[in-house]
Amino acid sequence: MENNQQSNQISGAITYPQRNEQQAPVQPRQPRNLQGLLRFAMEATKAEDAPGNSELGPMDEERRKFLEEALKSLTVDIAELLHKAIKVLTDSEKIKSIQFGSELPEDVEASFNSLMEFIDDIDISNDFYKVGGFAMFPICFSSENDQVRSRASRVLAELCQNNPFCQARALECGLVNVLLHMVGTERGETLASCISALSCACREFKPSCEEVIAQEGCETLANILSTAQGPARTKVAFFVTYLCQQHPPAREKFIKLNIVKILAEQIKSGRDSSSEHLLSIIHSLLESLDQTVVQQCLDPSLNLKNILENHLKDPEVQDAYIEEKNYCEVILKILEKCPQVEVVNSEADR
Repeated sequence: MENNQQSNQISGAITYPQRNEQQAPVQPRQPRNLQGLLRFAMEATKAEDAPGNSELGPMDEERRKFLEEALKSLTVDIAELLHKAIKVLTDSEKIKSIQFGSELPEDVEASFNSLMEFIDDIDISNDFYKVGGFAMFPICFSSENDQVRSRASRVLAELCQNNPFCQARALECGLVNVLLHMVGTERGETLASCISALSCACREFKPSCEEVIAQEGCETLANILSTAQGPARTKVAFFVTYLCQQHPPAREKFIKLNIVKILAEQIKSGRDSSSEHLLSIIHSLLESLDQTVVQQCLDPSLNLKNILENHLKDPEVQDAYIEEKNYCEVILKILEKCPQVEVVNSEADR
């Protein structure tokens, strides 16, 4: 037979070694009941078993009951969990009783933790709203306790991130305006959580961005950028970067506010986790060579060129923070090509 196969080959043709093809193993059928689940598991792992008889016999009632209880203990009733957490976090008397500086009661802490464990799933997030979950926010945001407000902000941020349904509901419920008010008064970690919630409620959702702009949110964000420290400054810089790049009306607002001056002062104060975003905003504003931005960047009193050159001298920037290095170099190149222009004071400096 082998000689016949060889004789049938065309002389001079390219030939390939024959593959030793194996038939794909037959997959066990999908289980439809408890016994089917066990059979599925055993058949799927048969190759790993020691030699011997692995045939399944009839399951007695005692074993069935034991396995049903074991499986039930591993199952989480998410709907019940949501209802329990919402019941705790919408108890206005309980939340009101948590005083400033106090630790969270165990049931309140557990409720926040339970929500954060499951609401990263977009379907569960949407169900959370549908079963009345958003009623917790007016109550929690009214608390005098920083932790309650901060944890509620984190929940809202998780619900809204990349979720247009919850973003729309947050806007409808007035939560975007509530957050705008809160970021003007919060401090520290609570401020960082609040900015994160506002950012998640707005990014990639134009109606909320328009609401922020209409409610003088750009002015609020610029003010926070000039005063916030640590994670809060990083988060607000990230959000401002997005608004400048994606929403021209916000960009125009920030230009009128001479945000370049604020950015330069923050960069001059020393590098931190916000530096990349601060530089990104300047780069974004300069890309179009808007003459007002060019004037602001070339303002001798600002001395932006010197600030960027000093930032580049930081060994960390040279060795580890390549994006910052690139932004500095690109901004300096743009400014070198721009002729010195007469400095005109902006509205923000008058």
